[in-house]
Amino acid sequence: MKPSFSLPNVYSDHMVFQRGAPITVTGSASPFQRVRVAFDDLAKSAVADGDGSWSVEFPPHEAGTGHIVRVDAPTGASIVLKDVAVGDVWIAGGQSNMEFPVVGPQFYGLEDGKKTAASADDPDLRILRVQRMVSPDGPCRDFPQGAKWLPATSPEAVGPCSAVGYLFAQYLRKRLGNVPVGIVSTNLGGCRIEPWIDEPTLRRHDSTDELQKIAAVRNPATSDSRAIARRIARIEEKARKGVEVWLKKKFFVSDPASTKAALASWAKPGIDLADWKKGDFSKFSALGVPGVVWYRREVEIPEGWGGKGLRFRAAAINDTDETFWDGEKIGETWVDTPTYWSAPREYAVPPRLARPGRHVLAIRVANHFASGSVSSPVVADALTGAEIDLLDGEWHERVELRPTPSCGIRPPVPGDAMTRDSYGVPATLFNAMFAPLRPLRFRGAIWYQGCSNADRAGDYASFQKWLVESWRKATRSPDMAFLQVQLAAFERHSPGSRLPDDWWAGAKPDDDLEWTEMREVQAKIRSLRLCDFVTAADIGDHSDIHPANKREVARRLDAAAGKMLYGATGVATGPSLAAVQREGAALRCSFTDVGAGLAVRPLDPAVRAIVEKSRAAAGKGKPSGRGVFFPEEHAFAVAGADGRWAWAGAKLDGDTVLVSSPDVHSPVAVRYAWAKYPPSMRLFNKDGFPAFPFRGRASLRKAPGKAAAR
Repeated sequence: MKPSFSLPNVYSDHMVFQRGAPITVTGSASPFQRVRVAFDDLAKSAVADGDGSWSVEFPPHEAGTGHIVRVDAPTGASIVLKDVAVGDVWIAGGQSNMEFPVVGPQFYGLEDGKKTAASADDPDLRILRVQRMVSPDGPCRDFPQGAKWLPATSPEAVGPCSAVGYLFAQYLRKRLGNVPVGIVSTNLGGCRIEPWIDEPTLRRHDSTDELQKIAAVRNPATSDSRAIARRIARIEEKARKGVEVWLKKKFFVSDPASTKAALASWAKPGIDLADWKKGDFSKFSALGVPGVVWYRREVEIPEGWGGKGLRFRAAAINDTDETFWDGEKIGETWVDTPTYWSAPREYAVPPRLARPGRHVLAIRVANHFASGSVSSPVVADALTGAEIDLLDGEWHERVELRPTPSCGIRPPVPGDAMTRDSYGVPATLFNAMFAPLRPLRFRGAIWYQGCSNADRAGDYASFQKWLVESWRKATRSPDMAFLQVQLAAFERHSPGSRLPDDWWAGAKPDDDLEWTEMREVQAKIRSLRLCDFVTAADIGDHSDIHPANKREVARRLDAAAGKMLYGATGVATGPSLAAVQREGAALRCSFTDVGAGLAVRPLDPAVRAIVEKSRAAAGKGKPSGRGVFFPEEHAFAVAGADGRWAWAGAKLDGDTVLVSSPDVHSPVAVRYAWAKYPPSMRLFNKDGFPAFPFRGRASLRKAPGKAAAR
C-alpha cells in the first residue's frame, strides 16, 4: 500500500532541479489532506486529491546549492530534503554502451575505472542511477526498486554510474564552472528503442505492431484474454518466420563449402580428427561467438543397457542443434520450438544403434546471436533411467562456419518480447525507468543505443523522432536537447578470444551491412530541432561490442552540447559529405564542417604493417606521403554504373578528397568507412573531429548537416 505521506524516489538529499525552469514538488498524502511545501523561505500549500496525490510548483531559480525542501503534514509529520541543488540536469539513456559502468567486471568498465572512481571529489556533480525494471501495465509513479541522488564524492556513487554519463557530466562541470550538474543514469543493456517510448506517443503515430505487443502482455484482468492470445500467436509467428528466413538465407549459407563437408562426414565414426580441438568443455571457447560448431565424443554403453533403447538428453542447447549417433541423425531442435534456445532436449537412439559398446555422439550446435552452450548432456538407459554424464571425458570441437558481416544481426526471436517481465515490450522501460522522472525537467539527454535495432534500421528514424517527442512531452521540457552516439566500430563480440590484427585484410566492399545503414539512419536525427549526433565509428573495438574508450565519446558529446546550448564557438563536429563531383576517372568529395581545414592522420602502426605487407605482395612501394589513403587500408571504395565496388585510393586536395581506383574506370558512387568495423578512419578536420562514415553518388547535392544520400 502506498504510504499516506511520502515523496517519490526522484526527491532526495543532494538532488538537482533544472535551472531556469519551474520547480515541481509532488507527493502523496491522505486523500484531501492539506500539505505545506517550502523551498527555502518560499512556501506553498496543496490539497491531496481523492487518490492522495498533490503537487506544487515554484518559480524558476538560478544555479546554486545548499537549498532545503521541506514538506509538512497537519499530523506533524515532516520530510526534509537537504543539500538540494539547482543546475543543469541531463539523462544518460540507451543500452549496454551507455550502461557500461565506470567500474565493472572484466571487459565491461573503464580501463582506469577504479582510479577514476577513487578520485571522485565533486560535490556539485550529482548522480541518480535507476535500477533495471519493467512495467507492462502502465507508467509507474515511483521507482519500484528505489533510487536516490548521490554526490560524486565516493567510489560507491561513481563506480556503478554510466561511464559515458559520468565523464560527460565531468566535462560539463568544467565547461559551466559554478553550475551544478545532475546526471540521471537510466539505461539497460541489450534493449531496443521501442520500450523507451511511451504508449500515448505510439498511439498518436498509430504504431500498430508496437501497440499489439503492449496489449499482448498486459494483465489479463484488464484485457480480453482471447484477443491477447490471438495477438501473441500472430506476433510469435511473424517473429518465427523472420528468424527462419534470416537463418536460411544469410546465417547458414555463410560458408557453403565448409557446411557441405561437415554434413557429409563430421558425424561419422572413424574420421580423421587431426583438425579438431581436443579437451573437455571447460577448455572450449568456440561457442562464445555466433557460428556453427560441432562437438563429438565416444560413448561407452555398458552391458545390459539398451534393451528398451537409449535417450540423449540436455538441459538446453543454445541456440539450435542437430544431434547424431554413429553418423545417423537422432533429433534436432529448430526455431519452431518455443524458446528453443533454452528448451530441454531429449532424442531417442534407435534400438538397432543402442547396443552395448562404443558409439560416436556428434552435436552440431548453431549459436545465432550471443554466447552458445551445451548444458548437462547425458545418455540415459530408457529402461532403468540410469545415466552417463557426458561432461566428463574427452570431447572434440571444430568450427564449421562463422557468419559473414553481411548477415547482420539476428532478428527478434519468438518469445523475446512476449513475456510480462521482458524488457523488449514497447513502452515498458519508459513506464518503469523513465515515467517516475516526470516531475523533473531536463536540459538534455545523451543517447547511446541502436545495436539491438540494427535488424530494423529502416524504422529507426521514426522511432528516434518519437523518442525525443515522448521524453520532451513527459517531462514538460520542450527544449530538451538530444545528443545521440552513432554506433561504434565492431565486428564480433569475443573479448576473451580476440581477432588477429589482420583479420580484415581480405575483406571486400559489401553492399548488405545493417550496421552501416543504422549509422546512416541515426544521422537523420539532425533534422529534428535541438538534436545532433556524434560518431564512435572510429573508436570501436573489433572484438568487443563494448569499446573502452568512453572518455572520447563523452568529449565529443560535450563539444556538441557546448555548441548547441552553451555558447561555444567554432566547429564541434566532424566533416559530413556535402557533394560528390565526377572528374575523369576520379570522384571529388567536398564537405561541411571542415572547420580549420581537413587533415589526414598518420596510419595506425598495426594498419600500416598490414598495408605494407599487402603492397609488398602486389609489388607496390611502401606507403608514403601525407594526406594519402591507400586501397589496402579499406577506407574508401568506389563503384561504377554496374554497382560493383572496389577498394580505392584517395588523397587530400585542399578541403576536398579525390577518390579513384584502377579497377573502376568510370566511378559514379563512393563510400567512406562503410563497414561494420572500418579498420582505418583517418579523415578528420583540424579541430580534432573525425569525418562521419558516408556514401554518395556523383549527382549528390545536399544541405549542410543532413545525412548522405544513397
